[in-house]
Amino acid sequence: MVDPVAFSRRAPLRRLLASNGAQWSSLGDVAVARSMAGTAAADDGIVIVDLSPLPRLGFKGRGTIPAMQRRAIVAEAVPNRAYRQPDGSLCLVLAASEVILLSDLAGNGERLAQLEADWRIEDEERTYPMPRRDSHAWLAVTGNALPEMFAKICAIDLRPEKFADLSIVQTSIAKMSAILTRADIGGRTVFHLLVDSAAALYFCNCLLDAAAEFGGQFAGLDTLQKFEDG
Repeated sequence: MVDPVAFSRRAPLRRLLASNGAQWSSLGDVAVARSMAGTAAADDGIVIVDLSPLPRLGFKGRGTIPAMQRRAIVAEAVPNRAYRQPDGSLCLVLAASEVILLSDLAGNGERLAQLEADWRIEDEERTYPMPRRDSHAWLAVTGNALPEMFAKICAIDLRPEKFADLSIVQTSIAKMSAILTRADIGGRTVFHLLVDSAAALYFCNCLLDAAAEFGGQFAGLDTLQKFEDG
């Protein structure tokens, strides 16, 4: 059995997930909630998955988009747009001068680590790395009632016809600044949320409260990976 406190890094929601029956597996220097004991999310219920242990990295600066393109990252200078990468990861373009790279669901972080290691100020590319794994918690939320649930805590219209796949909105959710990206998996609508890691527990409790009437509960990483497998 994997002990999440035995790792050098601990995800901000570890205690909350443990109290909800998390079953852990190792992912490099951290444990990830692979499944949740005693829970079985309904097909139409809201489920929340903590992806905070997975790798992510940001870049910021006037030369960011050209620098990413030189490194074979699929991206354009279109603010609030996400781009799927051939390896299953995501590039979130928040502005022409800022991106966040999210790993695939397997947690393969080698490419992101190499991007960070290869950056040199001497190259004068007008971009610099940002340690988003430290600054932002990462949650995924899925279920048929996503627009209705988020309407309780967010003023943005997130209905499918208004908020398309790969759209991004930077807004206030539960009175916190958040980055919300729609990036569907296996034909299922999935919202990815990035929020201040220091307030992740508060934010997640707000999500749970808003999702309660829709059967909201935690699920493990296995749930999203099954979506990929169809």
